[in-house]
Amino acid sequence: MAAKELAERGFEVLILEAGPRLEPTRDFAMNKFAYESMYRGFGPPGWKQREQWMQDTAGEFSRNFYINDTEHPYTTDPGKPFLWVRARVVGGKTLHWGRLSWRLSDLDFKAATHDGFDVDWPIDYKEIEPYYDKAEEWIGVSGNRDGLWWQPDGNFLPPMALTCGDQLLKKASAKMGISLIQPRVAMLTAVKPHHAKYGRAKCHYCGSCGEGCTVGAMFNSLSSTLPAAMATKRCTLRTNSIVRHINVDENTGKAKGVAVVDRVTRKELEFFGKVVIVAGSTLESTRLLLNSKSSKHPNGLGNSSGVLGHYLVDHFGGTGASGVLPMFAGRDTVNEDGKSSGVFVTRFRNLDKATKHPKFLRGYGFEGGSSIGSFPGVARRTPGFGSEFKRQVRRWYVAPVGLTTRAAMLSRFENYVEIDPGGVVDAWGIPVLRVHIQHSDNEREMGKDAAEMAAEILEKAGAEQISVSRQLTVPGRIIHELGTARMGNDPKKSVVNKFNQVWDAKNVFVTDGAAYVGSANQNPTLTILALTIRACEYLTEEMKRGNL
Repeated sequence: MAAKELAERGFEVLILEAGPRLEPTRDFAMNKFAYESMYRGFGPPGWKQREQWMQDTAGEFSRNFYINDTEHPYTTDPGKPFLWVRARVVGGKTLHWGRLSWRLSDLDFKAATHDGFDVDWPIDYKEIEPYYDKAEEWIGVSGNRDGLWWQPDGNFLPPMALTCGDQLLKKASAKMGISLIQPRVAMLTAVKPHHAKYGRAKCHYCGSCGEGCTVGAMFNSLSSTLPAAMATKRCTLRTNSIVRHINVDENTGKAKGVAVVDRVTRKELEFFGKVVIVAGSTLESTRLLLNSKSSKHPNGLGNSSGVLGHYLVDHFGGTGASGVLPMFAGRDTVNEDGKSSGVFVTRFRNLDKATKHPKFLRGYGFEGGSSIGSFPGVARRTPGFGSEFKRQVRRWYVAPVGLTTRAAMLSRFENYVEIDPGGVVDAWGIPVLRVHIQHSDNEREMGKDAAEMAAEILEKAGAEQISVSRQLTVPGRIIHELGTARMGNDPKKSVVNKFNQVWDAKNVFVTDGAAYVGSANQNPTLTILALTIRACEYLTEEMKRGNL
Protein backbone atom coordinates (compact mmCIF):
# COMPACT_ATOMS: atom_id res chain seq x y z
CA MET A 1 0.00 0.00 0.00
CA ALA A 2 2.84 2.40 0.77
CA ALA A 3 4.44 1.73 -2.61
CA LYS A 4 1.15 2.34 -4.42
CA GLU A 5 0.36 5.53 -2.51
CA LEU A 6 3.82 7.07 -2.88
CA ALA A 7 4.33 6.10 -6.52
CA GLU A 8 0.93 7.56 -7.40
CA ARG A 9 1.94 10.76 -5.59
CA GLY A 10 5.00 11.13 -7.83
CA PHE A 11 7.79 9.53 -5.77
CA GLU A 12 10.37 7.12 -7.13
CA VAL A 13 9.90 3.97 -5.05
CA LEU A 14 12.13 0.94 -4.52
CA ILE A 15 10.53 -2.11 -2.88
CA LEU A 16 12.97 -4.51 -1.25
CA GLU A 17 11.43 -7.95 -0.80
CA ALA A 18 13.37 -10.56 1.17
CA GLY A 19 11.98 -13.51 -0.78
CA PRO A 20 11.17 -14.57 -4.35
CA ARG A 21 8.16 -13.79 -6.47
CA LEU A 22 5.56 -16.49 -6.95
CA GLU A 23 3.62 -17.06 -10.15
CA PRO A 24 -0.07 -17.54 -9.26
CA THR A 25 -0.93 -19.87 -12.13
CA ARG A 26 2.05 -22.07 -11.25
CA ASP A 27 2.45 -21.75 -7.48
CA PHE A 28 -1.10 -21.32 -6.16
CA ALA A 29 -3.23 -24.39 -5.46
CA MET A 30 -6.70 -22.83 -5.57
CA ASN A 31 -8.10 -25.64 -7.71
CA LYS A 32 -6.58 -28.55 -5.81
CA PHE A 33 -8.92 -31.01 -4.14
CA ALA A 34 -8.37 -32.57 -0.73
CA TYR A 35 -8.00 -36.03 -2.26
CA GLU A 36 -4.98 -34.81 -4.26
CA SER A 37 -2.95 -34.37 -1.08
CA MET A 38 0.00 -36.75 -1.07
CA TYR A 39 -0.51 -39.58 1.44
CA ARG A 40 -3.77 -37.89 2.51
CA GLY A 41 -1.97 -34.89 3.94
CA PHE A 42 0.95 -36.62 5.60
CA GLY A 43 3.19 -35.97 2.59
CA PRO A 44 6.41 -37.85 1.84
CA PRO A 45 7.75 -39.54 4.99
CA GLY A 46 9.59 -37.04 7.18
CA TRP A 47 9.11 -33.95 4.99
CA LYS A 48 7.74 -31.78 7.80
CA GLN A 49 10.59 -32.64 10.13
CA ARG A 50 13.21 -32.44 7.40
CA GLU A 51 12.16 -29.13 5.89
CA GLN A 52 10.98 -27.54 9.15
CA TRP A 53 8.08 -25.74 7.50
CA MET A 54 5.54 -23.99 9.65
CA GLN A 55 3.74 -27.28 10.09
CA ASP A 56 1.10 -25.87 12.42
CA THR A 57 -0.08 -23.43 9.79
CA ALA A 58 1.11 -24.63 6.37
CA GLY A 59 -0.62 -27.35 4.42
CA GLU A 60 1.01 -29.39 1.74
CA PHE A 61 -0.37 -27.17 -1.03
CA SER A 62 0.62 -23.83 0.53
CA ARG A 63 3.95 -24.57 2.22
CA ASN A 64 5.81 -22.59 -0.47
CA PHE A 65 4.22 -19.43 1.03
CA TYR A 66 6.14 -19.84 4.28
CA ILE A 67 9.75 -19.61 5.39
CA ASN A 68 11.97 -22.56 6.21
CA ASP A 69 12.53 -22.43 9.98
CA THR A 70 16.06 -23.79 9.83
CA GLU A 71 17.16 -20.68 7.90
CA HIS A 72 15.21 -18.25 10.08
CA PRO A 73 15.67 -19.16 13.75
CA TYR A 74 14.57 -17.17 16.78
CA THR A 75 14.83 -17.91 20.48
CA THR A 76 12.40 -17.90 23.39
CA ASP A 77 12.45 -18.24 27.16
CA PRO A 78 12.20 -21.79 28.57
CA GLY A 79 8.56 -22.65 29.15
CA LYS A 80 7.32 -19.52 27.38
CA PRO A 81 6.82 -20.53 23.74
CA PHE A 82 6.09 -18.21 20.85
CA LEU A 83 5.15 -19.26 17.32
CA TRP A 84 6.46 -16.82 14.73
CA VAL A 85 4.79 -17.45 11.38
CA ARG A 86 6.54 -15.76 8.47
CA ALA A 87 6.09 -15.56 4.71
CA ARG A 88 9.04 -14.27 2.70
CA VAL A 89 7.58 -14.01 -0.78
CA VAL A 90 6.26 -11.08 -2.82
CA GLY A 91 2.84 -10.39 -1.37
CA GLY A 92 3.73 -11.95 1.98
CA LYS A 93 0.87 -13.08 4.16
CA THR A 94 -1.67 -11.25 2.01
CA LEU A 95 -1.48 -14.33 -0.23
CA HIS A 96 -3.15 -16.50 2.40
CA TRP A 97 -4.59 -14.23 5.09
CA GLY A 98 -8.05 -14.66 6.62
CA ARG A 99 -9.35 -11.53 4.79
CA LEU A 100 -11.35 -10.27 7.79
CA SER A 101 -11.36 -6.49 7.53
CA TRP A 102 -12.60 -4.70 10.64
CA ARG A 103 -12.51 -1.07 11.66
CA LEU A 104 -11.56 -0.23 15.23
CA SER A 105 -13.76 2.17 17.19
CA ASP A 106 -13.04 4.59 20.02
CA LEU A 107 -13.78 1.71 22.37
CA ASP A 108 -10.42 0.45 21.05
CA PHE A 109 -8.54 3.68 20.31
CA LYS A 110 -9.51 5.13 23.69
CA ALA A 111 -9.50 1.88 25.67
CA ALA A 112 -7.41 3.34 28.50
CA THR A 113 -9.96 6.11 29.03
CA HIS A 114 -12.61 3.41 29.11
CA ASP A 115 -11.01 1.04 31.63
CA GLY A 116 -7.86 2.72 32.99
CA PHE A 117 -5.30 0.23 31.68
CA ASP A 118 -2.18 1.41 29.76
CA VAL A 119 -2.59 4.46 27.46
CA ASP A 120 -4.87 5.61 24.65
CA TRP A 121 -3.84 5.69 21.02
CA PRO A 122 -2.81 9.23 19.93
CA ILE A 123 -5.62 9.16 17.33
CA ASP A 124 -9.37 8.73 17.50
CA TYR A 125 -11.86 7.15 15.13
CA LYS A 126 -12.81 10.40 13.40
CA GLU A 127 -9.18 11.01 12.42
CA ILE A 128 -8.76 7.64 10.74
CA GLU A 129 -12.30 7.20 9.38
CA PRO A 130 -11.61 8.74 5.94
CA TYR A 131 -8.57 6.47 5.54
CA TYR A 132 -10.65 3.43 6.41
CA ASP A 133 -12.95 4.58 3.59
CA LYS A 134 -10.04 4.73 1.15
CA ALA A 135 -8.62 1.38 2.19
CA GLU A 136 -11.99 -0.38 1.90
CA GLU A 137 -12.67 1.21 -1.45
CA TRP A 138 -9.36 0.04 -2.83
CA ILE A 139 -9.19 -3.53 -1.54
CA GLY A 140 -12.93 -4.26 -1.83
CA VAL A 141 -14.65 -5.40 1.37
CA SER A 142 -17.93 -7.30 1.32
CA GLY A 143 -20.16 -7.02 4.34
CA ASN A 144 -23.32 -5.64 5.87
CA ARG A 145 -24.01 -2.34 7.62
CA ASP A 146 -25.05 -3.51 11.08
CA GLY A 147 -25.33 -0.24 13.01
CA LEU A 148 -23.16 -1.26 15.98
CA TRP A 149 -21.35 1.70 17.53
CA TRP A 150 -18.46 -0.43 18.77
CA GLN A 151 -18.01 -2.11 15.37
CA PRO A 152 -18.18 0.78 12.89
CA ASP A 153 -19.77 0.27 9.50
CA GLY A 154 -17.99 0.96 6.25
CA ASN A 155 -18.72 1.17 2.55
CA PHE A 156 -19.19 -2.46 1.62
CA LEU A 157 -19.74 -4.63 -1.39
CA PRO A 158 -22.74 -7.00 -1.07
CA PRO A 159 -22.32 -9.41 1.87
CA MET A 160 -21.88 -13.16 1.53
CA ALA A 161 -25.01 -14.96 2.66
CA LEU A 162 -25.23 -16.94 5.87
CA THR A 163 -25.75 -20.68 5.64
CA CYS A 164 -28.72 -22.42 7.26
CA GLY A 165 -26.56 -23.36 10.24
CA ASP A 166 -25.23 -19.80 10.48
CA GLN A 167 -28.81 -18.56 10.72
CA LEU A 168 -29.43 -20.85 13.68
CA LEU A 169 -26.34 -19.43 15.39
CA LYS A 170 -27.58 -15.91 14.72
CA LYS A 171 -30.97 -16.63 16.29
CA ALA A 172 -29.32 -18.27 19.30
CA SER A 173 -26.99 -15.30 19.80
CA ALA A 174 -29.88 -12.86 19.55
CA LYS A 175 -31.68 -14.71 22.37
CA MET A 176 -28.63 -13.98 24.53
CA GLY A 177 -28.49 -10.31 23.54
CA ILE A 178 -25.38 -10.88 21.42
CA SER A 179 -24.83 -9.61 17.87
CA LEU A 180 -23.83 -12.17 15.24
CA ILE A 181 -23.07 -10.54 11.89
CA GLN A 182 -21.81 -11.42 8.45
CA PRO A 183 -18.02 -11.10 8.40
CA ARG A 184 -16.52 -8.17 6.55
CA VAL A 185 -14.08 -9.84 4.23
CA ALA A 186 -11.75 -8.53 1.52
CA MET A 187 -13.34 -10.69 -1.16
CA LEU A 188 -14.98 -9.23 -4.25
CA THR A 189 -18.70 -9.91 -4.50
CA ALA A 190 -18.84 -7.14 -7.11
CA VAL A 191 -16.09 -5.73 -9.32
CA LYS A 192 -15.47 -1.99 -9.55
CA PRO A 193 -13.49 -0.38 -12.40
CA HIS A 194 -10.24 -0.14 -10.44
CA HIS A 195 -10.50 -3.84 -9.56
CA ALA A 196 -11.08 -4.87 -13.17
CA LYS A 197 -8.27 -2.61 -14.36
CA TYR A 198 -5.74 -4.89 -12.70
CA GLY A 199 -7.45 -8.14 -13.62
CA ARG A 200 -9.32 -8.85 -10.40
CA ALA A 201 -12.47 -10.95 -10.80
CA LYS A 202 -15.50 -11.72 -8.64
CA CYS A 203 -15.26 -14.50 -6.09
CA HIS A 204 -16.55 -17.75 -7.57
CA TYR A 205 -16.87 -19.48 -4.18
CA CYS A 206 -14.24 -22.19 -4.61
CA GLY A 207 -13.49 -22.09 -0.88
CA SER A 208 -9.71 -22.35 -1.26
CA CYS A 209 -8.55 -18.84 -0.27
CA GLY A 210 -5.72 -20.13 1.90
CA GLU A 211 -4.08 -21.83 -1.06
CA GLY A 212 -3.73 -18.55 -3.00
CA CYS A 213 -6.35 -16.82 -5.15
CA THR A 214 -5.40 -17.00 -8.82
CA VAL A 215 -8.24 -14.71 -9.95
CA GLY A 216 -7.54 -11.96 -7.42
CA ALA A 217 -10.99 -12.07 -5.87
CA MET A 218 -9.44 -11.91 -2.41
CA PHE A 219 -7.29 -8.86 -1.83
CA ASN A 220 -3.58 -9.50 -2.00
CA SER A 221 -0.62 -7.38 -2.99
CA LEU A 222 0.14 -9.37 -6.15
CA SER A 223 -3.26 -8.66 -7.69
CA SER A 224 -3.95 -5.18 -6.37
CA THR A 225 -1.51 -2.73 -4.81
CA LEU A 226 1.67 -3.89 -6.56
CA PRO A 227 0.20 -3.75 -10.09
CA ALA A 228 -1.09 -0.25 -9.31
CA ALA A 229 2.34 0.84 -8.08
CA MET A 230 4.07 -0.64 -11.12
CA ALA A 231 1.61 1.02 -13.50
CA THR A 232 3.02 4.41 -12.51
CA LYS A 233 6.44 3.49 -14.00
CA ARG A 234 7.96 4.99 -10.85
CA CYS A 235 8.23 1.79 -8.83
CA THR A 236 10.95 -0.86 -8.87
CA LEU A 237 10.63 -4.23 -7.13
CA ARG A 238 13.82 -6.06 -6.17
CA THR A 239 13.23 -9.57 -4.87
CA ASN A 240 15.54 -11.76 -2.75
CA SER A 241 16.82 -8.63 -0.99
CA ILE A 242 17.28 -9.14 2.74
CA VAL A 243 17.78 -5.85 4.57
CA ARG A 244 20.48 -6.14 7.25
CA HIS A 245 20.13 -2.68 8.77
CA ILE A 246 19.30 0.94 8.02
CA ASN A 247 22.33 3.12 7.35
CA VAL A 248 22.42 6.46 9.14
CA ASP A 249 24.03 9.81 8.38
CA GLU A 250 26.33 10.29 11.37
CA ASN A 251 25.94 14.06 11.18
CA THR A 252 22.16 14.27 11.18
CA GLY A 253 21.07 10.91 12.61
CA LYS A 254 18.66 10.55 9.69
CA ALA A 255 18.47 7.44 7.52
CA LYS A 256 20.39 7.58 4.25
CA GLY A 257 19.73 4.11 2.93
CA VAL A 258 19.78 0.40 3.70
CA ALA A 259 22.35 -2.39 3.67
CA VAL A 260 21.15 -5.49 1.84
CA VAL A 261 22.37 -9.05 1.29
CA ASP A 262 21.10 -10.90 -1.77
CA ARG A 263 19.33 -14.05 -0.59
CA VAL A 264 20.63 -16.16 -3.48
CA THR A 265 24.09 -14.79 -4.35
CA ARG A 266 25.00 -13.56 -0.82
CA LYS A 267 26.29 -10.37 -2.42
CA GLU A 268 26.33 -7.29 -0.15
CA LEU A 269 24.56 -4.23 -1.54
CA GLU A 270 23.50 -0.76 -0.45
CA PHE A 271 20.58 1.34 -1.61
CA PHE A 272 20.03 5.02 -0.91
CA GLY A 273 16.86 7.04 -0.50
CA LYS A 274 15.43 10.20 1.03
CA VAL A 275 12.87 8.28 3.07
CA VAL A 276 12.80 4.71 4.40
CA ILE A 277 9.47 2.95 4.94
CA VAL A 278 9.77 0.01 7.32
CA ALA A 279 6.93 -2.44 6.67
CA GLY A 280 8.33 -5.93 7.04
CA SER A 281 5.60 -7.09 9.46
CA THR A 282 5.69 -6.29 13.16
CA LEU A 283 8.61 -8.36 14.42
CA GLU A 284 10.77 -8.23 11.29
CA SER A 285 10.43 -4.45 11.30
CA THR A 286 11.39 -4.31 14.98
CA ARG A 287 14.32 -6.64 14.38
CA LEU A 288 15.54 -4.35 11.61
CA LEU A 289 15.30 -1.26 13.82
CA LEU A 290 17.06 -2.98 16.73
CA ASN A 291 19.85 -4.15 14.40
CA SER A 292 20.28 -0.61 13.04
CA LYS A 293 22.72 0.58 15.69
CA SER A 294 25.05 3.53 15.23
CA SER A 295 26.71 6.24 17.28
CA LYS A 296 23.54 8.31 16.86
CA HIS A 297 21.29 5.36 17.75
CA PRO A 298 23.32 3.11 20.10
CA ASN A 299 20.34 1.04 21.21
CA GLY A 300 18.79 0.70 17.79
CA LEU A 301 17.15 3.19 15.48
CA GLY A 302 14.12 4.74 17.14
CA ASN A 303 14.92 3.42 20.60
CA SER A 304 15.91 6.49 22.59
CA SER A 305 12.81 5.90 24.70
CA GLY A 306 13.76 2.28 25.46
CA VAL A 307 10.29 1.27 24.30
CA LEU A 308 11.28 -0.38 20.99
CA GLY A 309 10.51 -4.08 21.15
CA HIS A 310 8.18 -3.79 24.15
CA TYR A 311 4.40 -4.19 24.48
CA LEU A 312 4.29 -7.22 22.18
CA VAL A 313 0.81 -8.71 21.82
CA ASP A 314 -0.95 -11.31 19.72
CA HIS A 315 -4.65 -12.03 19.64
CA PHE A 316 -5.43 -15.36 21.20
CA GLY A 317 -7.80 -18.13 20.20
CA GLY A 318 -8.02 -21.80 21.03
CA THR A 319 -10.96 -21.50 23.38
CA GLY A 320 -14.37 -22.17 21.92
CA ALA A 321 -16.78 -24.98 21.17
CA SER A 322 -17.73 -27.28 18.31
CA GLY A 323 -20.43 -29.83 17.66
CA VAL A 324 -23.02 -30.95 15.13
CA LEU A 325 -26.52 -29.78 14.24
CA PRO A 326 -28.69 -32.92 14.23
CA MET A 327 -31.38 -31.35 12.05
CA PHE A 328 -28.90 -31.35 9.16
CA ALA A 329 -27.54 -34.88 9.66
CA GLY A 330 -27.61 -37.00 6.52
CA ARG A 331 -28.66 -34.18 4.18
CA ASP A 332 -27.28 -33.74 0.69
CA THR A 333 -24.11 -31.70 0.37
CA VAL A 334 -24.44 -28.20 -1.06
CA ASN A 335 -21.78 -25.68 -2.07
CA GLU A 336 -22.18 -23.43 0.95
CA ASP A 337 -18.61 -23.88 2.13
CA GLY A 338 -17.29 -21.95 -0.86
CA LYS A 339 -17.98 -18.48 0.54
CA SER A 340 -15.10 -19.06 2.95
CA SER A 341 -16.30 -16.40 5.37
CA GLY A 342 -18.47 -17.96 8.10
CA VAL A 343 -19.90 -15.76 10.87
CA PHE A 344 -18.59 -13.25 13.37
CA VAL A 345 -19.94 -12.73 16.86
CA THR A 346 -18.97 -9.19 17.81
CA ARG A 347 -17.56 -8.20 21.17
CA PHE A 348 -20.19 -8.16 23.91
CA ARG A 349 -18.14 -7.85 27.12
CA ASN A 350 -17.07 -4.55 28.72
CA LEU A 351 -18.86 -2.31 26.23
CA ASP A 352 -20.44 -0.27 29.03
CA LYS A 353 -21.41 -0.57 32.69
CA ALA A 354 -24.17 -3.05 31.87
CA THR A 355 -21.77 -5.44 30.12
CA LYS A 356 -18.80 -5.05 32.48
CA HIS A 357 -17.20 -8.34 33.44
CA PRO A 358 -15.83 -8.61 37.00
CA LYS A 359 -12.77 -10.71 36.15
CA PHE A 360 -11.18 -9.21 33.03
CA LEU A 361 -10.73 -6.06 30.95
CA ARG A 362 -11.37 -5.60 27.22
CA GLY A 363 -13.18 -8.26 25.21
CA TYR A 364 -13.39 -10.92 22.55
CA GLY A 365 -15.46 -12.07 19.60
CA PHE A 366 -16.06 -15.39 17.86
CA GLU A 367 -15.25 -16.57 14.36
CA GLY A 368 -16.91 -19.73 13.10
CA GLY A 369 -20.07 -20.97 11.54
CA SER A 370 -21.71 -24.03 10.06
CA SER A 371 -20.61 -25.09 6.60
CA ILE A 372 -19.45 -28.17 4.73
CA GLY A 373 -15.75 -28.20 3.93
CA SER A 374 -14.04 -30.19 1.22
CA PHE A 375 -12.28 -32.35 3.81
CA PRO A 376 -14.41 -34.33 6.31
CA GLY A 377 -12.69 -33.19 9.49
CA VAL A 378 -15.46 -34.80 11.53
CA ALA A 379 -13.90 -38.16 10.66
CA ARG A 380 -11.05 -37.51 13.08
CA ARG A 381 -13.35 -37.72 16.09
CA THR A 382 -15.84 -40.27 14.75
CA PRO A 383 -15.42 -43.70 16.33
CA GLY A 384 -15.66 -46.96 14.43
CA PHE A 385 -14.21 -48.83 11.48
CA GLY A 386 -15.27 -50.02 8.05
CA SER A 387 -18.68 -49.47 6.47
CA GLU A 388 -20.38 -48.29 9.67
CA PHE A 389 -17.59 -45.75 10.22
CA LYS A 390 -18.06 -44.44 6.66
CA ARG A 391 -21.81 -44.21 7.16
CA GLN A 392 -21.38 -42.15 10.32
CA VAL A 393 -18.84 -39.84 8.67
CA ARG A 394 -21.22 -39.22 5.76
CA ARG A 395 -24.09 -38.62 8.19
CA TRP A 396 -22.35 -36.01 10.33
CA TYR A 397 -20.00 -34.51 7.74
CA VAL A 398 -22.82 -32.25 6.55
CA ALA A 399 -23.75 -30.93 10.00
CA PRO A 400 -20.71 -29.32 11.66
CA VAL A 401 -20.88 -26.15 13.74
CA GLY A 402 -18.27 -24.31 15.75
CA LEU A 403 -17.10 -21.03 17.27
CA THR A 404 -13.52 -20.08 18.08
CA THR A 405 -12.35 -17.08 20.05
CA ARG A 406 -10.55 -13.99 18.77
CA ALA A 407 -9.57 -12.05 21.85
CA ALA A 408 -7.60 -9.01 22.92
CA MET A 409 -4.31 -9.41 24.78
CA LEU A 410 -3.30 -6.66 27.14
CA SER A 411 -0.25 -4.61 26.08
CA ARG A 412 2.35 -5.04 28.81
CA PHE A 413 5.93 -3.73 28.90
CA GLU A 414 7.27 -7.09 30.13
CA ASN A 415 6.22 -8.81 26.89
CA TYR A 416 9.02 -7.85 24.52
CA VAL A 417 11.63 -8.84 21.95
CA GLU A 418 15.34 -8.11 21.85
CA ILE A 419 18.30 -9.09 19.71
CA ASP A 420 19.31 -12.53 20.96
CA PRO A 421 22.03 -11.96 23.59
CA GLY A 422 23.59 -15.33 22.79
CA GLY A 423 24.65 -14.25 19.32
CA VAL A 424 22.29 -16.48 17.33
CA VAL A 425 22.13 -15.43 13.66
CA ASP A 426 20.09 -16.50 10.66
CA ALA A 427 21.39 -18.17 7.50
CA TRP A 428 22.70 -14.81 6.25
CA GLY A 429 24.51 -13.90 9.45
CA ILE A 430 21.92 -11.39 10.67
CA PRO A 431 21.27 -11.36 14.45
CA VAL A 432 17.89 -12.87 15.33
CA LEU A 433 15.22 -12.00 17.90
CA ARG A 434 14.70 -13.46 21.32
CA VAL A 435 11.03 -13.33 22.28
CA HIS A 436 9.81 -12.90 25.86
CA ILE A 437 6.05 -13.30 26.14
CA GLN A 438 3.34 -15.01 28.14
CA HIS A 439 -0.35 -14.62 28.82
CA SER A 440 -1.60 -12.95 31.99
CA ASP A 441 -4.52 -13.75 34.26
CA ASN A 442 -6.60 -11.31 32.21
CA GLU A 443 -6.25 -13.49 29.10
CA ARG A 444 -6.87 -16.69 31.06
CA GLU A 445 -10.07 -15.36 32.63
CA MET A 446 -11.25 -14.09 29.27
CA GLY A 447 -10.55 -17.50 27.74
CA LYS A 448 -12.62 -19.27 30.39
CA ASP A 449 -15.57 -16.96 29.78
CA ALA A 450 -15.26 -17.37 26.01
CA ALA A 451 -15.33 -21.17 26.20
CA GLU A 452 -18.48 -21.10 28.33
CA MET A 453 -20.24 -18.57 26.09
CA ALA A 454 -19.37 -20.42 22.89
CA ALA A 455 -20.84 -23.62 24.30
CA GLU A 456 -23.99 -21.80 25.41
CA ILE A 457 -24.55 -20.31 21.95
CA LEU A 458 -24.18 -23.75 20.37
CA GLU A 459 -26.57 -25.28 22.87
CA LYS A 460 -29.20 -22.63 22.17
CA ALA A 461 -28.74 -23.24 18.43
CA GLY A 462 -29.66 -26.90 18.97
CA ALA A 463 -26.20 -28.40 18.60
CA GLU A 464 -25.28 -31.80 19.99
CA GLN A 465 -22.04 -33.67 20.67
CA ILE A 466 -20.60 -30.36 21.88
CA SER A 467 -16.89 -30.35 22.59
CA VAL A 468 -15.48 -27.39 24.55
CA SER A 469 -11.89 -26.20 24.17
CA ARG A 470 -10.35 -24.28 27.07
CA GLN A 471 -6.73 -24.13 25.94
CA LEU A 472 -5.42 -20.72 24.83
CA THR A 473 -3.33 -20.66 21.70
CA VAL A 474 0.42 -20.16 22.08
CA PRO A 475 1.28 -16.46 21.54
CA GLY A 476 1.97 -15.90 17.86
CA ARG A 477 -0.31 -18.69 16.65
CA ILE A 478 -3.07 -16.32 15.48
CA ILE A 479 -0.40 -14.47 13.42
CA HIS A 480 -1.50 -11.04 14.65
CA GLU A 481 1.66 -9.95 16.46
CA LEU A 482 1.48 -6.22 17.11
CA GLY A 483 2.78 -3.30 19.10
CA THR A 484 6.57 -3.37 19.39
CA ALA A 485 7.14 0.13 17.94
CA ARG A 486 4.06 1.82 19.36
CA MET A 487 2.84 5.24 18.36
CA GLY A 488 2.24 8.01 20.85
CA ASN A 489 2.33 11.73 21.59
CA ASP A 490 5.36 11.54 23.87
CA PRO A 491 8.75 10.61 22.32
CA LYS A 492 9.90 9.40 25.74
CA LYS A 493 7.16 6.76 25.82
CA SER A 494 6.74 5.74 22.19
CA VAL A 495 8.70 4.96 19.02
CA VAL A 496 6.65 6.72 16.33
CA ASN A 497 4.30 9.69 16.31
CA LYS A 498 0.64 9.63 15.29
CA PHE A 499 1.67 9.62 11.62
CA ASN A 500 3.90 6.53 11.97
CA GLN A 501 7.04 8.71 11.80
CA VAL A 502 10.00 7.63 13.95
CA TRP A 503 10.68 10.28 16.58
CA ASP A 504 14.46 9.78 16.43
CA ALA A 505 14.80 9.79 12.63
CA LYS A 506 12.11 11.82 10.94
CA ASN A 507 12.69 10.32 7.48
CA VAL A 508 11.87 6.81 8.70
CA PHE A 509 8.27 5.58 8.92
CA VAL A 510 6.99 2.31 10.39
CA THR A 511 3.72 1.40 8.69
CA ASP A 512 2.82 -2.07 9.88
CA GLY A 513 1.41 -3.64 13.02
CA ALA A 514 4.43 -2.61 15.09
CA ALA A 515 2.88 0.86 15.47
CA TYR A 516 -0.19 -0.51 17.27
CA VAL A 517 -0.85 0.73 20.82
CA GLY A 518 -3.46 -1.86 21.86
CA SER A 519 -4.57 -5.01 20.12
CA ALA A 520 -8.39 -4.65 20.32
CA ASN A 521 -9.94 -8.01 19.38
CA GLN A 522 -10.46 -7.37 15.68
CA ASN A 523 -8.12 -8.44 12.91
CA PRO A 524 -5.51 -5.73 12.24
CA THR A 525 -4.97 -5.58 8.47
CA LEU A 526 -7.54 -2.93 7.54
CA THR A 527 -6.26 -0.58 10.24
CA ILE A 528 -2.67 -1.12 9.09
CA LEU A 529 -3.67 -0.21 5.52
CA ALA A 530 -5.60 2.87 6.66
CA LEU A 531 -2.69 4.08 8.80
CA THR A 532 -0.34 3.52 5.86
CA ILE A 533 -2.43 5.69 3.53
CA ARG A 534 -2.54 8.39 6.19
CA ALA A 535 1.22 8.19 6.80
CA CYS A 536 1.92 8.53 3.06
CA GLU A 537 -0.32 11.60 2.84
CA TYR A 538 1.53 13.18 5.76
CA LEU A 539 4.92 12.19 4.29
CA THR A 540 4.02 13.87 1.01
CA GLU A 541 3.10 17.14 2.72
CA GLU A 542 6.25 17.07 4.86
CA MET A 543 8.38 16.57 1.75
CA LYS A 544 6.73 19.59 0.11
CA ARG A 545 7.56 21.64 3.19
CA GLY A 546 11.18 20.47 3.13
CA ASN A 547 10.89 18.86 6.56
CA LEU A 548 12.30 15.46 5.64
